[in-house]
Amino acid sequence: MSKGYRRFSWITDIPGLKTSIGDMLGIGFPKQPKLYPAITSQDDFAKYDEDWFKYTIEQKVLNHPANTLEYPFTGERIFDKPIIGFVRGDDPIFYEFKKIIGPHHFTPEEIMAWQARNNNLKPPPAADLAVVSFILPINKRTRDENKSQVDWTSERWAQTRRSGEIFSQTMVQEIVALLMQRGILAVAPDMTPMFHFKKYPGLGWTSPWSHRHIAYAAGLGSFGKHNLLITEKGSAHRCGSFAVNLNLQPDRVRNPDIHAHCLQYQGIDCLKCQARCPVDGISPTGHDKDICGKRVISSMKYCNRHYHIFIYGCGLCSTSTPCESEIPKALQQR
Repeated sequence: MSKGYRRFSWITDIPGLKTSIGDMLGIGFPKQPKLYPAITSQDDFAKYDEDWFKYTIEQKVLNHPANTLEYPFTGERIFDKPIIGFVRGDDPIFYEFKKIIGPHHFTPEEIMAWQARNNNLKPPPAADLAVVSFILPINKRTRDENKSQVDWTSERWAQTRRSGEIFSQTMVQEIVALLMQRGILAVAPDMTPMFHFKKYPGLGWTSPWSHRHIAYAAGLGSFGKHNLLITEKGSAHRCGSFAVNLNLQPDRVRNPDIHAHCLQYQGIDCLKCQARCPVDGISPTGHDKDICGKRVISSMKYCNRHYHIFIYGCGLCSTSTPCESEIPKALQQR
């Protein structure tokens, strides 16, 4: 490709525009698939168990053509092998999220009721629902490139924010559509018209469906000073989740300490994430979402000018830290 690749990305990078603006305004997503009458027996439904979801997500991450970066890194894999967990739809933690995140945050029952009404069905009870959560670890080459950055995100990281989000949503759309075709109600909450990532009065930048918090609920990690989820694959990752009308059972233990994997919170001097933040959005007291949000949004101009893609991102605090790609070694034995 020539050096003029997406020269006018403010208007030509349609996928990037959809990804960025869609997150903020809840527009640009494809129509939700319609539920087909059940064409399988109850015995067939049983195959859609925890192992089926783990295998299906893992195979898509490892083999899907959309899980690749674009020019000038054409063909490089965006994400490595995922980790997957489950949360029951009636888990009380979803009501805690309404206090912690805000009353606007959906419970699985609320978002599934919307999907049921779309298909002229009676909404299923929370006890009959589950949420599938997954972590997509960012590949080492991208992490290494972002380590060298001081002020703005690297090109591979910016592409990961753009193309990685497109892949994640594509993967979930394919799984949700397959389930709906088999007569199993399912929904991707962050691809509905109600999803708005914005600054809520008195709450700061947040959304009505937090993949990070749901990953914590599924036992996939805990939060650090940078407010990112530190998993067994570290904090350099993307999260995703979707709700299903199936009785899937959690197979990981949720740590009651929401900061169990953060060195600083566990009394070991670190604050490497604070040193990485170019705008002092992280301090010994925690993470300032307002400062962070403004910086991330302002990166859109930089990414367009230097990388010719329409996206925003940062990720500096999740690289070149002890929790970048693992639980910090000092805490692993605990």
